Amino acid sequence: MDTAVGTAQGNAGRGETGATAEGSSDGMGTTMGGGGSPLPPPPSAGDTARLPDPPGPGPWFEIVDPAASGLSHKNLSGPLPEQGKRFLRDTIGQGIAVLDADGDGRLDLYFPQGRDGTADGGESANLLYLNQGDSQGDGRWNEQGEAYGVADTSYSFGALAFDYDNDGDEDLLISNLGPNRLLRNDGGHFTDVTSEHPGLAGETTEWSTGASAGDIDGDGDLDLYMANYVEQDIAALEARSLCMFMGCKVPCGPNGLTPQADHFFRNSGPPLFQLQLATADAGFADMEPSYGFQPTFLDLDDDGDLDLYVTNDSVFNSMFINDGTGMFAETALVAGAACGRMGQLEAGMGLATGHPAGNALPDLYVTNFSSQSNSYYSNQTEVADEPWFDEVSELLGCGRPTWFRLAWGTAFGDFDNDGRLDLFAANGHIYHHVTGCAPDRIVYEQQNDLFRGTEGGFVDWAERSGPAFSTASSHRGAVTLDIEGDGDLDLVINRLDEQPLVALNTSPSQGHWLTLEIRRRDTADATPTLALGAQVTVRTDAGTHCRDVLAGSSFLCTETPRVHFGLGAANTVTSLAVRLPGRPASELGPLPVDKLLFVIVEPDGTLSWQARED
Repeated sequence: MDTAVGTAQGNAGRGETGATAEGSSDGMGTTMGGGGSPLPPPPSAGDTARLPDPPGPGPWFEIVDPAASGLSHKNLSGPLPEQGKRFLRDTIGQGIAVLDADGDGRLDLYFPQGRDGTADGGESANLLYLNQGDSQGDGRWNEQGEAYGVADTSYSFGALAFDYDNDGDEDLLISNLGPNRLLRNDGGHFTDVTSEHPGLAGETTEWSTGASAGDIDGDGDLDLYMANYVEQDIAALEARSLCMFMGCKVPCGPNGLTPQADHFFRNSGPPLFQLQLATADAGFADMEPSYGFQPTFLDLDDDGDLDLYVTNDSVFNSMFINDGTGMFAETALVAGAACGRMGQLEAGMGLATGHPAGNALPDLYVTNFSSQSNSYYSNQTEVADEPWFDEVSELLGCGRPTWFRLAWGTAFGDFDNDGRLDLFAANGHIYHHVTGCAPDRIVYEQQNDLFRGTEGGFVDWAERSGPAFSTASSHRGAVTLDIEGDGDLDLVINRLDEQPLVALNTSPSQGHWLTLEIRRRDTADATPTLALGAQVTVRTDAGTHCRDVLAGSSFLCTETPRVHFGLGAANTVTSLAVRLPGRPASELGPLPVDKLLFVIVEPDGTLSWQARED
């Protein structure tokens, strides 16, 4: 999963200098350990900003018993550790999708499973948990995957919830090792329509991971980008020995294995809403195949159209800038967001985006392998179509503490409603084999990270965040959502071969908040659809806060479709601005606080809203 530090992308970045399989000399294997380039030392304490603690008690999370939440299943990802995980596919883990599957206004959860369910009678089928709470949800779910037609039995990794046919409900795309699945949602019943979209299933040998949806050309319908990872020729891998990592025998890859090309699909719009393969036509084929994990569409340069960032494992990450017509150019290295601050290649896993400065330029947080700090790319762009980022994780205080971690799912969120964005990362090593083998601080089961936002950076807050941050597991995909409807963000975290971790936010903060679900209506008689790609800005007397409505982030996940704002002491929102891709911003105000509001962008650009009352 890691890569030799200091090599350039190309053959060296593909693992030509990496560790070899035991007893062989074919160059196939990971690039940490015997035969690889030496690792740099961890950052010193002097490299890290020492910021004062922000005022107030800060975030606090309790663990919800699985019997109370209903999320009682165990994640399946190939054989259990005690049975031996010999292949990379069994170690990557799965994401989570947050969506309103049945249209009742409550947020449901979808869990992909990583095992071929056709071989075990469907016991490892993917799972859909319907929220059984009140109109906002009280955190009790009931599994209904088979009844709703979403119990896919493929070897699954990611799930993307997005309304590809603009009918007002969220459809499901499932990323698989082997054929992908697109499940159309018709009022709460899902139908497999993959065959209606040529090329979407992919080849039987393809391994799809994360996906993202967005309106890249401003025509009102959602286009799709799918990341692919690496060829898994199981017969060939079976014939090889395990590879060496820090003296431990582990599954081989990705370096030394063949990377697979990502795919882009343009939506044809009404009446068919067909997702049509257009990778080359949009400029994405100009990039050589990489070990792709998590793409996210969002406006990186504040020019009103959606760009794309993709985390890649062990090679440069990718940044594609939209010229306004739906044609993209790759610019990550020039923009300063492809690799580590010293130019070293890193193993990009998950992706969080946020606006801690409150302006329209999103920062990027990329989770990386152990013996690499997570990367914080601060957005310093001044000219449209010329993005510029500075990697400042050490300066902001969220770098050095992550050095020995291996991080996956991640999210920005104001967890204590003090008006500052905090930062979460889910941790856990990819190789169970390191237990008792690797150096003491490289461990399989790891605690998660929480960095509390403060003036000018972040403070490591995990040890002060309650029981949910003192438990160690091999965590993977993670999402934030307000489970209880009480105005603070909770966490649901997938754990490899374990039950999900539900971390309930019980922070004592008394700060005000506002949660918005933004929808758009393009004609007077149209059903409102989620306004994916919208940039949402709220202003109070104390400051400005900005959020993006996304589909596809964290690690192989779909985040909550609602945007949450912690407002601190501000008891009124003076104005709200919503900017859809390719359109000018629409504004209204003032708005009440401490409520969930449903906002619709009407065909003429005006905004209407309605509060959810319980």
